[in-house]
Amino acid sequence: MDSYLDIGDKSNDVLVLIHGLGSKKESWKYQFELAQHYRVIAPDLRGHGDSINNEDISILNFANDIITLLQTLEIDQAHFCGLSLGGIVAQEILHLQPSIVRSLILSNTTSYIPPILGWMAVDERRRKLDRLTDDEYERHVLSMCLNKPAEAFVLDEIRSFYFKINRETYIETAEAAVGINYTSTLMLSPKPILIIGSINDRITYYVNALTIKCSAPFSQLETFCASGHIPNVEEPQAYNSIILKFIQGIPQKQRITS
Repeated sequence: MDSYLDIGDKSNDVLVLIHGLGSKKESWKYQFELAQHYRVIAPDLRGHGDSINNEDISILNFANDIITLLQTLEIDQAHFCGLSLGGIVAQEILHLQPSIVRSLILSNTTSYIPPILGWMAVDERRRKLDRLTDDEYERHVLSMCLNKPAEAFVLDEIRSFYFKINRETYIETAEAAVGINYTSTLMLSPKPILIIGSINDRITYYVNALTIKCSAPFSQLETFCASGHIPNVEEPQAYNSIILKFIQGIPQKQRITS
């Protein structure tokens, strides 16, 4: 993995933050304060952000890239927090190598994308992307991510650190998630799982958070009522507090064993 941030005391527990579709590692800027408590690692997925690798886009390769990065950094276990697409990648990591996962935080994401609905969503993205410039498309997506309309200067400020559309890989990445199903992975996992959902999420509807909760026996659900798809940006202090409370509430024995 050629692009990532590694912040905080290297002796602390590791928290890996995985961004969403068309986003980048800097989208977690309001969570970087968690480096006061954890070693925070925020990678750019291939085809995103400052990554120079645009080849072989797949959920499997996203997950393997992060696993390989942690192995390179000699990190045996970590807490994983993924938002939207990042939550799908986090579930793939749990599926591939559960021993590396101390806990899972699944934010505004899903565990299952039915093929028909998935391809419809991909086609809609493709049509909009064909009609709009990068700037216009990023503003459109960001306006859908937020719960309330924002003034242009606010949208542009958030857009500057949150999105970086790569036309070469954006649709390919969206296609890679179609048909994913981690229901059995969640049902069989004893790992502590925190689910974060937003009532007003217009990208990944709240019903997805409820579905994950039903699938994961050792999970807990936190709900944002005043945020849309990106509560980590709209309500960062509450978001960070929830993450801290969740990880600190994991019994020490669970946190240091596989």
